[in-house]
Amino acid sequence: MKRRRIFFLLLIILLPNSNIFIAEAKEASTSSSNMTDKIEQSNKQNIEATTNTTSTEENIQESYNSESKFESEQTEKTKSMTESSSAKDQESESSETKDDVQKAMKTDAELLAANEAEVSNWTDFVNAILNEDITKITLTASFDNPNASDVRLSTYARKNDLEIDGQGYRVNFKDSSIYLASPKNAIGYFQMHDIILNQNYAGAYSEDIVGTRLITANGVKWKYRFGNITTESGVQRLARASHSEVRVYGNMNINTRAENFYLGSLIMEDGTIYKGNVNYYDFSVFWYNEAANAGSTGASREFTIGKNCRVDVGQTQTSGRTYPAVYHHYLSLTVGENSTYNVDMPGNAVRFDDAGAGMTIKKGAIVNLTSKQTSGSVVAFSNNNTYLNAEPGSYFYVIGTSNQPLINISADGLGTGSVVRTGNSFILNSPAQYDLRNLNNSQTAVNVAYINYSANTFAISDSDIDLWKVGIPVLGPSSETYAKVPNLNVVGSGTREVVTTPVAGLDQFKQANYRRISGMNQNPKIEWTAVTDADKTIKGRVIIGEVPDNNGLVAGEIKYIPVYASENQAKVTLTDTHGNVRADLSTDANGYVSYSDTNDPIQFQKAGEKISGIAERGPWITPDPIETTVIDATPPEPAKVDHSDAIQSTTKKLTGTGEPNSIITLTVNDQPSGIAGQLVGADGKWEIDISSLNLVKDDVLQFFLQDQSGLITGLSEAERPSTNNAIGNINPKNDMTYRDATFKAATKATVVGYLSLASVPDGLEFGDNQVSNKTENYRPTISGELVVSDTRGGAKKPWRLTLNQSEELKNGTISLGDALYYTSQLGEKQITTATQIVESGEFTADGSKNISADWQGSNGFKLTVPVEKQRVGDYSGKLSWKLEDVPGN
Repeated sequence: MKRRRIFFLLLIILLPNSNIFIAEAKEASTSSSNMTDKIEQSNKQNIEATTNTTSTEENIQESYNSESKFESEQTEKTKSMTESSSAKDQESESSETKDDVQKAMKTDAELLAANEAEVSNWTDFVNAILNEDITKITLTASFDNPNASDVRLSTYARKNDLEIDGQGYRVNFKDSSIYLASPKNAIGYFQMHDIILNQNYAGAYSEDIVGTRLITANGVKWKYRFGNITTESGVQRLARASHSEVRVYGNMNINTRAENFYLGSLIMEDGTIYKGNVNYYDFSVFWYNEAANAGSTGASREFTIGKNCRVDVGQTQTSGRTYPAVYHHYLSLTVGENSTYNVDMPGNAVRFDDAGAGMTIKKGAIVNLTSKQTSGSVVAFSNNNTYLNAEPGSYFYVIGTSNQPLINISADGLGTGSVVRTGNSFILNSPAQYDLRNLNNSQTAVNVAYINYSANTFAISDSDIDLWKVGIPVLGPSSETYAKVPNLNVVGSGTREVVTTPVAGLDQFKQANYRRISGMNQNPKIEWTAVTDADKTIKGRVIIGEVPDNNGLVAGEIKYIPVYASENQAKVTLTDTHGNVRADLSTDANGYVSYSDTNDPIQFQKAGEKISGIAERGPWITPDPIETTVIDATPPEPAKVDHSDAIQSTTKKLTGTGEPNSIITLTVNDQPSGIAGQLVGADGKWEIDISSLNLVKDDVLQFFLQDQSGLITGLSEAERPSTNNAIGNINPKNDMTYRDATFKAATKATVVGYLSLASVPDGLEFGDNQVSNKTENYRPTISGELVVSDTRGGAKKPWRLTLNQSEELKNGTISLGDALYYTSQLGEKQITTATQIVESGEFTADGSKNISADWQGSNGFKLTVPVEKQRVGDYSGKLSWKLEDVPGN
């Protein structure tokens, strides 16, 4: 045991051990701990009182100027203790533990050289904070304070620089916090980054995560830097840094019960993303609770948002609407170039409480100030010589339901009324866009001065000015519109209001008349109504700008809505798909322009081709034509069917023409035929095999052509024609009117019933024969077939076939007219110029009979030529076939 005790003391020489350091700290901090308890208890009582009263935020916390002598006493004690320990340890080193000691010395020396500590639990975390030689703490795990509180941490006054690198881990401080004393250096630096924080509020030591406990003498000497921090809803404040400079960077998601910070000054570094919320008290998000002293680190009293930042701040608490987002003793609120600053507060969004305070919005910056509850002014100039300047190229939107003027340049201390103020100015200097919109139907957008006082200034330069009168729907067309106004300058109010502008009409401006003042300062756009190839009218709506909707910041997002031109405010020149140019189309009261074709027949627009337009509003002109593609909503022209009037039940194949590359399908008596759709060729020809169909007379075939344009996504389901589906546009069953067009019905054909000779032989060839000394019988070679067809369905009757020589068989003057015979089931018939019945029959179902197939053996034709008629030469003649329906009995 003795050797191990010596070994332990030796380590203290190399690296002062935190256990002994803590023991000294407890001994030295007794008196200051009592003082701190008193301070925090007073603080807790004030906060509780505030939740039940209407006292201002200054009364919540008192400034405490008492300063403990703990730090210097502790330093001396630690120094003397270390010196005495060193002497003892050098005399006591054991050789038996030398190797182990050297190994431990090497490890600890490396840590000491970096002044760093890695921690994975609450105890090591607290020990590292209490060790003034440790200036950087790196977390290697998430952990909670295992107890409800930890006075070792909360009552210890840290005085050396400290960086806490959370590496994305989470720490729950419970009822404790880091207390910063007067720094040992001229300026102390506290950094915390990449960490998730939580806390359980219980007053006293849980008023913040870190801070100087409202001790002004300490606060003036510290600078803070926070980055990539998330606070969970139990955190009371991230820091009480009164009089101090605070910098933030990275992704900051700060959700606190009370303010996010007490501040002397705040600087958001370029590219910061900051979400700030107050979830419990009716407090501001940032409180400059005291005016920082001239010699303090926060002496600039600035609230500066750097370039390219995104800042969303507001409240989810519902107990009140007293404070603006940034409150009290700041002097300058600056939104840097191309940054976005969204504020959603239940009361004032911005308020200037100190004389000389103001806000500057830089080029490209977007500012949205919103109050969705009925309350006082969203922007309140609550002291003298205050200002709001929107610099050239900035975007400034103020929207609220204010029972006061939306922007009151002569506001009382709470922004809920008007008092006499002087030297205040609200300047919109060539803004990219602005919109001052009071949703209260009976209140105004701007109040320049107290009643009938000639004080303060409201000015707009180099900008459009659109005006909505009190009582006019705030999202409807403007009451008055003026493009590119060189300047409008308003001083005073009531009978002392003086308006200066070179624009006729605008010189009659009265601030008391208008609830909304807006300037789009943008090139107009055209929002085309969907145009189909079934429309004779082309219609578009002119957008003169886009502004936030009435809801402001919702779930971290601002929704922008279009502002449409009013009557005659803009005009459009359009070019249609036929190359026709239609110029000077003026907007109606709702911002629409339209052109209707007057040709007879209508000259419909070409599907798949583009309509383009250029809009003008005063000096603002669309730089490039805005196009819309004509939607293909029209089915193909109905199919053409070859021999459509002669389709029989025995027909095996149908042919025709139609739109190339379309699909042709077939129904029978309004039912699907079961035959797959066939693709129309690139040459426009199609063919359908219908041999599988059992057609009968009077069946109705309908031929549907469908293009392959697909589902019309540019129209809603209710707007799409019933002839459109996922494949494309198909012929309707019956003529159908859609918009301005009539879609022709798909082609129909009715199956006919015939008793017919489907075919007859082209000829009988008896060949070349030698003259003989006896009567000869010759059989012919048949070219073609003799086919009888009957497709009369239920109207079938017996039939008969007659034959005669319409031109006698002869060679010159030598006739063989009596030499031709035909044999069938009716017997042998001599075929002459007289008509003979040669065949007869009856069908039991639609069908056909190939009679020539039976011309074998003795059946069919023969030519009997006696000796005396066997003359050299060619014999020819013609036969006439006739199919007859046998009359009923």
